Amino acid sequence: MARYPDSFMAQVRDKTDLVDLVSTYVHVERKGRDYWACCPFHNEKTPSFQIKADQQYYICYGCGKKGDIFRFLMDHDQMTFTEAVEYLAKRAGLPIPELIEDPEALARKALRDKVYEINRLTARFYYENLSKPEGIPALKYFEKRGFDAKTINKFGLGYSTDFTSLPKFLLSKGYDYDSMIQAGVASKTERGDVIDFFGKRIIIPIINGNGKIIGFSARVLVPKPEFAKYKNTSNTPVFFKGKNLFGINLYKKFHQGDVRAMILVEGHLDVVSLHQAGIGNAVASMGTALTIEQCREIKRYADVVYVSFDGDSAGQHATLRGLDMLKNEGLEVKVVQLRDGLDPDDYVKKYGKDGYLKLLDQALPLIDYKLLNAEEGYDLNNKDDRIKYAKSAVSILQSLTAFEREIYVKTIEEKSGIKAEVLLKQSFDDDVKKELEAAKDKKPADASSLLAERYVLSSIIHSKGYVSISELSDIKECIFDPRYAAVLEYFLMKLSKEGKITASDIFDATEDEVVRDDLLCAVDTIPATEQAEYYLSCVQKLKKEKKDKELSRLVTELKEEKDTQRKEEMKIKIKELMNTKPND
Repeated sequence: MARYPDSFMAQVRDKTDLVDLVSTYVHVERKGRDYWACCPFHNEKTPSFQIKADQQYYICYGCGKKGDIFRFLMDHDQMTFTEAVEYLAKRAGLPIPELIEDPEALARKALRDKVYEINRLTARFYYENLSKPEGIPALKYFEKRGFDAKTINKFGLGYSTDFTSLPKFLLSKGYDYDSMIQAGVASKTERGDVIDFFGKRIIIPIINGNGKIIGFSARVLVPKPEFAKYKNTSNTPVFFKGKNLFGINLYKKFHQGDVRAMILVEGHLDVVSLHQAGIGNAVASMGTALTIEQCREIKRYADVVYVSFDGDSAGQHATLRGLDMLKNEGLEVKVVQLRDGLDPDDYVKKYGKDGYLKLLDQALPLIDYKLLNAEEGYDLNNKDDRIKYAKSAVSILQSLTAFEREIYVKTIEEKSGIKAEVLLKQSFDDDVKKELEAAKDKKPADASSLLAERYVLSSIIHSKGYVSISELSDIKECIFDPRYAAVLEYFLMKLSKEGKITASDIFDATEDEVVRDDLLCAVDTIPATEQAEYYLSCVQKLKKEKKDKELSRLVTELKEEKDTQRKEEMKIKIKELMNTKPND
């Protein structure tokens, strides 16, 4: 993979000021440390385009565009990366050197390409199994689910007939066992045998927005107590479960009107059934609770999202957990209410396409759904229950604007019998109480590990003064998210070679837009006066978790260790770890 030398790229960056570059396109004004402009990517009257001059990157809070000097030209003038580099070099009066090969980039690309190819061959192998006598049980299963040959082909559904055929097939194609395991399609038994990771299950390929197979989901035909019913690809060089959406490749081909609407369901087969019925804008959240990465992925493709999770109680709770995340990403959220505990698959089979589309027409806006949900378990003919309902409903008002509160408080008044003025006062009092409690109880160490990793990395790439360069190698050992670990590795390499880093280097460090966004913005989520203390507490948290994981591993191994001397060594190590403080 060809690229320009790092020294040349550093010269281009040093000779190009982002503020000057953007100023040639729009009027820029300085406000405090930063610069602001009306966004050059969309029409607006009030500036929402911010340029952070010290870190040389921009972000628009209106349309979401963000990037560095190269990304600006790529997005605004439709240049390729190479064209943007050469344009800026000429603008700065720099001679353009020959392109060189990047061994590391080549190796990463080669690994991804190999995994993609293994996945492609694996999917084809599973699909072709359906035409064999051994595939008849799977075909009968698909037939029972109502899937015709066209749908099976459309989704590339398949079947793993046993545990050995796939590894043998891939060996015949020139791939070794380590590559199969790396791709997530094979695993090693306790005896050391390499077997099909999805053995004896029906197979559903997972395809990304670019049409590449990134992983698989599988389920058994007949559940058995000793046999996991579902299996999914673990994280690989091309697959990260918390980011992907099943069916997004087909959604991109679905032609809609002016409003981009997406139907979000839980299960893969819910998507298949809806497509079978002629509803082509459905995707699935991979059967897990929604993540912020998935919400942002949805926002890339849709303006309105119809959340159509299962009708059982577990599904409803999952719905509630994800609604606010979707709304916070700027999506219009509507909740589809499935009756009789049915999931979308069951519902569309029972009531057909028209019946399901009717449900979409009846979908409730987010606040209406929350208020309706607040009524559950209360008898509104009972005075005490009306008070309890009112307290629950008032808490929902806290997330609304003043105008919205005025509208929805009338609904609560009608059902509870409590005057709107009292409800609004209670809502205001609750807001104040909530803010005070949040300020009093705010403890940075309570952040999740992922948030702690994110904040630490964000501080590092922004070159914050409270970051100790000497301890970065120790911090590196505490970063477990592979996406963040790769970014930190890049920044450490950059630091060792050039002696400095800037936040805009993130655009070279990763192609993952969600990771870029998170790491660029995380540091600003904490007031400047509290950032140093927050950073320290996050570092301590990560060190403690690393120590706890090491302790857990040693304790587990100690139970199985047979060698007496080795056991004594492990006991000493465990004792040392237990006496070590996180900041030691």
